[in-house]
Amino acid sequence: MYIILDCENSGLFDFSKPADAEGQPRLAELAMIYVNENLEFERDYTGYVKPDGWEMSAETTAINGITNEHLAEHGVPIVDVLNVYHSAIKEGRIVIAYNAQFDLKQLRGESRRAGLDDLFETTPNVCAMRASTDVCRIPYKNGRAGFKFPKLSETCEFFDIEQSGQHTAMGDAIACWKISQRLREMGKLPDAAVHYAKNHPNNGDEK
Repeated sequence: MYIILDCENSGLFDFSKPADAEGQPRLAELAMIYVNENLEFERDYTGYVKPDGWEMSAETTAINGITNEHLAEHGVPIVDVLNVYHSAIKEGRIVIAYNAQFDLKQLRGESRRAGLDDLFETTPNVCAMRASTDVCRIPYKNGRAGFKFPKLSETCEFFDIEQSGQHTAMGDAIACWKISQRLREMGKLPDAAVHYAKNHPNNGDEK
C-alpha cells in the first residue's frame, strides 16, 4: 500500500540546515492519494494549514496561488494535518513523491515543531523524480556528464501525461501518481527505502 503525496509550502529549503531550523519553509497544504499495491485508487485527502506565526510570501503565492487569507479561512491546525499523515505511515504505507527528499523534509520539520516523532526511520519511500532521471534522459545544459533531475512538467511531457492543477498539491500528486504507474509498467519503479543520500536536488526547484 502507498500514499502518493505532495506538499505546498511557504518557500524553499536550505538543505544544509535541519528541517525545523529557523527560517525553513512551513507547510501550507498537504495532498495525499491512497492507493493499493497495484497503484489503484482508494481515497484521497487534502488539508490546508492555518498559519501560526508565519506567512506566505508574495513570491510563493504567485507560484502556487495559496494566499494567507485562504489559509486563515480554510486551514486547520498543523497537528490535524500531521495526524492524517502519521496514521498513513503507521499503517505501513510507502510514500511516493516527486522529489520525495523535499516533501519528506517538510513533513519532518513540521512533525518536530509539533513535538511528534519525525518518522524518518519508519518512512520507506520512492522518489518518482529520481526514478524518472534515467528514463527521461535529459542532459545538463552546461555539458556536465549524466542526466539532470527532470522537472515534473518534463516527465509529464515525456509520458504524454496531461497536467491539471499544476503547482497545487493535489494536481501535482495526481501527476506523480500517473508517472508512478508508467514507471511501474516499465519495471522502473524502485523498491522503497529510507534514504540517507546527500545528493540534494537544487532546493526543490526541479518540481
